[in-house]
Amino acid sequence: MDLIQFVLGFVEAMSWPERISIATGLIYIVLSVRQKPLCWPIGIVSVGIWMVVVFNGRLYMDAFLQFVYVVLGFYGWWQWLRGGEDSTPLPVRTVDRKLALRLVGIGILAVGVFGYVSQNILHAAFPWLDTVTTVISLIAQYLLARKYLENWILWIVANTMYIYIYYAKGWAGYSGLMAVYTIMAVAGLYSWYKSMQADAVVEEGKCQTA
Repeated sequence: MDLIQFVLGFVEAMSWPERISIATGLIYIVLSVRQKPLCWPIGIVSVGIWMVVVFNGRLYMDAFLQFVYVVLGFYGWWQWLRGGEDSTPLPVRTVDRKLALRLVGIGILAVGVFGYVSQNILHAAFPWLDTVTTVISLIAQYLLARKYLENWILWIVANTMYIYIYYAKGWAGYSGLMAVYTIMAVAGLYSWYKSMQADAVVEEGKCQTA
């Protein structure tokens, strides 16, 4: 009973935009873990609302991140449906060394540039922490759109950092959502890994039959 009252009080403390964004965000993460392409249009709605909220809170890098999420949402939607060979759905795969090194280099450069701008020009809240989580999340979202398994590892790191940022900003709802996202990212990592293993067994069986 106390738990129910706590949850109700938790929800009542949120604004309506926050509630809608969180509800659609939870649906998005569940569908993405289950590799359902429907996750993308729902996710676009969630991050679009989120973008306005964090911009008003002067988390400018995070607001920029949500805008890019909208763009990547359409990109990921297409990739999951038609991004594979012969316009087939993408399978789950892992990042190769070349791509990993390229993304690390881009990430370091982006943190330096955007962190400086965020601190010295935009005078944003939590300029460097906001920038680091933004860059990690952008890379994770790209990897998610391309169905790379490692996206979930980056989400675990970024979401854990966002728990603190949003709590410090007084957005308990988003902070709680990040905690749920972290747990779901762990579930996503496990689910996608099992899916990749199953696909490998199927491919091995085809090769033996051929």
